Amino acid sequence: MADIRIRKTARRRGSRTSVDPAARRKWRLAYKLARYNLTQEGFDLLLKAQGCACAMCHTPFLDGQPIFIDHDHTCCPGEKSSCGRCIRGLLCLSCNTALGHIERKYHLACAYLDSPAGQLVLKRRQVA
Repeated sequence: MADIRIRKTARRRGSRTSVDPAARRKWRLAYKLARYNLTQEGFDLLLKAQGCACAMCHTPFLDGQPIFIDHDHTCCPGEKSSCGRCIRGLLCLSCNTALGHIERKYHLACAYLDSPAGQLVLKRRQVA
C-alpha cells in the first residue's frame, strides 16, 4: 500500500515539473490579461508607451521579470481584477508593493509629516 502512494506522488510531482517554462509564462500572461480586462495589444501598447520600464521608478524591465498591472482599486473593489478602464500603468515588484502601502496609509503619513512627534519633543527640550 505504501509503494502505491509513493508511485502516485512521484508521478504527480513529475507531471507538474515537466511543463515547459515558456508555456507556463504564456499562460500566466494570458490569465493576468483576462483578469485585468486587457488585450495583448493593449498590454504591448502600454509597455511601449512607458519605454519598456516601470511607470513609477522608470527602471527598465528585464527579460523574465514579472510586470504588475496597476489599477485604481476604488473603481473596481474586487481584488486583483479590473474593468479595464481604470488601469494606471505597469509596475515592477517594489513599486507595486510600495504603492499598495502608500494608498492604504496615505492619510496617516500626511498627518505624521504635518506634525512629527520627534520635532515636538526636540522643540520642547530646546525651550526648557
